[in-house]
Amino acid sequence: METSWNTQLLLATKLTVPRSYAQAVVPRVRLYQRLATAIHYPLTLLAAPAGFGKTTLLGEWLRDVPHVAAWLSLERSDNDLMRFWHYCVAALGTLHPEFAACIQPTQPLEEMLTALINTLVSYPTEDIFFVLDDYHVIDDPAIHESLAFFLAHLPAHCHLIISTRVDPALPLARLRVRGQILELRSTELRFTLEETEHYLVQGLQLSLESENMLSLQQGTEGWAAGLRLIAHALQGEIGIEARARLVTSSTHVNRDILHYLTEEVWMTLPAEIQEFLLETAILTRLHPALCDAVTGQTHGQRMLDWLEHANLFISLLDEQNCWYRYHPLFADLLRQRLLLCSPERLPELHLRASCWYEQAQMMNEAVEHALAADAFERAADLIEYCVWPLWIQGKTPLVFDWLARLHGHITLAARPMIAYLSCLVFLHAAQFAEYQQALCIARECWQETQNVEMLSCLCELQAYCALCQGDGPKVLAYTQEALAFQQHKSLASACSHVLQGAGYLYSGDLQQARVELLLGQRIGIQTHRVLAIAGAALYQGDLCALQGQFHEAMSFYSQCITNTGNCVIWFRVLAHVRAGQIYCEWNDLSHAREQSARVTMLSEHFWHGHRSTVATLLEARIAWAADKQDEALDLLDQLEAEVQRSEKSQLDLASIAALRIKYWLAQGKSAQAQDWLARMQPADLDGLGIRERELWCQARARVLLAQHQPELAVQLLVALLPALRTQGRVFDELQIQTVLVQAYAALEDSRHIRPALERLLTMAEAGGYRRLFLEEGQGIKSLLSDLYHRQQKRYSGDLQPSTLKYIHSLLLMFGCNVEPRDWQSWQKRAQRAQASLEQLSERELEVLKLIAEGNSNQQIACTLVVAESTIKTHLNNIYSKLNVNSRLQALTRAHAVGLLSP
Repeated sequence: METSWNTQLLLATKLTVPRSYAQAVVPRVRLYQRLATAIHYPLTLLAAPAGFGKTTLLGEWLRDVPHVAAWLSLERSDNDLMRFWHYCVAALGTLHPEFAACIQPTQPLEEMLTALINTLVSYPTEDIFFVLDDYHVIDDPAIHESLAFFLAHLPAHCHLIISTRVDPALPLARLRVRGQILELRSTELRFTLEETEHYLVQGLQLSLESENMLSLQQGTEGWAAGLRLIAHALQGEIGIEARARLVTSSTHVNRDILHYLTEEVWMTLPAEIQEFLLETAILTRLHPALCDAVTGQTHGQRMLDWLEHANLFISLLDEQNCWYRYHPLFADLLRQRLLLCSPERLPELHLRASCWYEQAQMMNEAVEHALAADAFERAADLIEYCVWPLWIQGKTPLVFDWLARLHGHITLAARPMIAYLSCLVFLHAAQFAEYQQALCIARECWQETQNVEMLSCLCELQAYCALCQGDGPKVLAYTQEALAFQQHKSLASACSHVLQGAGYLYSGDLQQARVELLLGQRIGIQTHRVLAIAGAALYQGDLCALQGQFHEAMSFYSQCITNTGNCVIWFRVLAHVRAGQIYCEWNDLSHAREQSARVTMLSEHFWHGHRSTVATLLEARIAWAADKQDEALDLLDQLEAEVQRSEKSQLDLASIAALRIKYWLAQGKSAQAQDWLARMQPADLDGLGIRERELWCQARARVLLAQHQPELAVQLLVALLPALRTQGRVFDELQIQTVLVQAYAALEDSRHIRPALERLLTMAEAGGYRRLFLEEGQGIKSLLSDLYHRQQKRYSGDLQPSTLKYIHSLLLMFGCNVEPRDWQSWQKRAQRAQASLEQLSERELEVLKLIAEGNSNQQIACTLVVAESTIKTHLNNIYSKLNVNSRLQALTRAHAVGLLSP
């Protein structure tokens, strides 16, 4: 059956149980019996230092168990989240093709794991063992986290077995408490005296006196690798006495025993074998043809056969007798000896390996060996050849590592593509000086060759850089330049239109932003540009969020996360951040933390742990909401230091300022807030972008309130409102409005405070805002409580029942003791009020208000400049519509239904 990805790109030998050697295998019945109980546990852990026979034990046991088993031998190169799981799926695919067929290569990890677990659930009910061998080579936190998720949801008939030198970063304590883990450690894995004797006497036909056997067992403490090394040395000694001397002299070396005995073994090998071992020491895996290419000989197969038959620290990795590997400890010795004896040979050996891997289309290994050979020009050639498929697969850490190792060793002016790729590395690391330098080099080269397609790509990159810095006008300038190049060549770039849409978004032109984003999305779908499709979804989500349409925004963020797989990781990261921000605003902290955790996992794997400013701001808000105020401020301190160190954008610093000032003032640290703002606020706010200016003004207004200067705060904030309302930026207006209503309250400006508060509530209710109010503390709480209780006995026509219910929920979150309302009764009163409002004419309402002020019919007639008879007619109409018979009854009914304010 055809799988969902090309399994030829995965090394099949890693999925095979390593072969043991019958003449040297010790039947370890006591351990087999222990392993037989693994069927009762989700996890079996074999944890012991190197050389304790973990792999051999598992391999021998699995050959006799009546259950199906999948095997994966791990290597350091598997410290890549998607590579790790692709190999896991491939390993399980050896049991049944459905495991591989259910996975798509571009699936997000969460979906891949879910599909895999669901497929395991549907697998026949017989028990399955899945072995991860040498798990200690995995140090990627994202892999640990994803494996913990996999383990937590493992079906009952599936059992994970991990072989490792160190305890894995999994919830072992929790599993122990629940009785869900079987552990075999070094104390159990050590060879007993009986097993040591069986290994030496029956396996290798070596005779030793009983006291020497005991000395050997005690000296090595049952360490299988040590026994094996000693046994190989003993095979070169003739007679019991000679062997006894060797045992006596070598078993007290302690930590140096491996080095000492390996030297003894090494010195006994034929020169031809030594030469072969040294020349192939650079290889992590051995293939006859690869060995021939590296050594320049044709005896690769013969040498490997000799080593296998001699049981000389070599393992066969497949059933076809093609791929082998040295024992890791033995390989370390070989590499040390090569470095000591012939360091000048290393470059040539690595270069030969690189050439062979290139011909075999194993490009990752080809690049690695080229870099190890210091063949940087060759490495650059190979990287240019294979980079884009890797980039699309989300292998950005690998590409970044290669480029970092190339840096300073090649002339970028001769390689504009490497310069362009380096721009991505520098931009991500916020090394803007280096970014600009590499950018100029690439531009000059492509201008000289008139490569307008790549010049357009450079403009898009510059636009993205400006976007990261929140500079909307620059984004628009660069995208227009990119589109000009594309027009010249009749190219239609979806990315340029998406970036232009984002530029309009940051410039405040939301209508034009939507037009460009939809255009970019349409072209992206037509041309299969995943990057553009993801970007369009992300920024359409941002647009909806700015307009206060949170639910619509979440739909777009979900599209961005779901449809991009691992191809556009950065957009996925941002979509998770944005979703987390909305969950946080809804005060749904559990889901906000979940989104933040996904950001961490993706950032650790794909971006070397780098987290964007918005991701850290989200963490700070979550911490503050959880009443971890010190942690929140520490995060802001760290972020501020990073922003200043890396010369990030003014938007980043302004975002930090808005949150920091709010939190400090909430703690009563007004002096600290004032001092910080005086030092950090730019002198010329008018020279900033609209978003930065608004954030700084918001921070400044808060400080002015703390300084008892509310009139200045009002002036500062009111000046921002016309543009916000014209542009329809509801989210940003709400941030300003929350501070403004508190400034009106400080001024005791009753004429403005109620309309401002009611507008704030009406807009916030539509988006379901919670943290917007909760983070403001006592100031906004008092205003909400006062407004709510003023409606205690009557319905206000200015507020809908849903808004009052919304205020009620906010007060409960503030911890206020408010009694629940009969909202159905409120709804009926609202309907009556609305009906009355619709029935009374504007003139009749005016007459009603004058009556409430105590005016007589004659006074009302004079005020309105009409005949008194006309006033009587209006009064009769009012009585009829309100179903009353007197002035007093009319006023009572009008107050009850909210036609008149209290």
